[in-house]
Amino acid sequence: MKNTTAFKAVIAMLLLSTTFAATAQSIPENELKTNVSSIDKSVEKLQNLEPIYYSFNTQKLSHLKLTESPQYGFKLESAKNNFPNLIKTNNKSYTAGKNHIKNATYQELETENLIPVLVAAIQEQQIAIKALQEEVERLKSKK
Repeated sequence: MKNTTAFKAVIAMLLLSTTFAATAQSIPENELKTNVSSIDKSVEKLQNLEPIYYSFNTQKLSHLKLTESPQYGFKLESAKNNFPNLIKTNNKSYTAGKNHIKNATYQELETENLIPVLVAAIQEQQIAIKALQEEVERLKSKK
């Protein structure tokens, strides 16, 4: 027991006296990203989405252990037409008896990746709002 305590003390001293230095490589955005382009027609694309409120069928698909809380999302078909690159396939493995594992797959929209599209849509709308405000002011000044 004495040897174990002494060994632990030596290890602790070595760990405390050792300093770890790590350097992080900073990669500029222009080197990290390629094929960069603006998001066009974002308002039009978002208008084609069908927002829904839903729950997973946890009774029928209890083996998948899906969340029981209500969810917000979009009908997948409406998203496939405008955002096909945001559709991902999820795989869930589950036990289907002794030593037997099955996989279930389903598709889902990566809603987090819609945030830049939403920002682009707000920007488009702000340009339209500003133009309308200027038109209103111009019409008012003619009176």
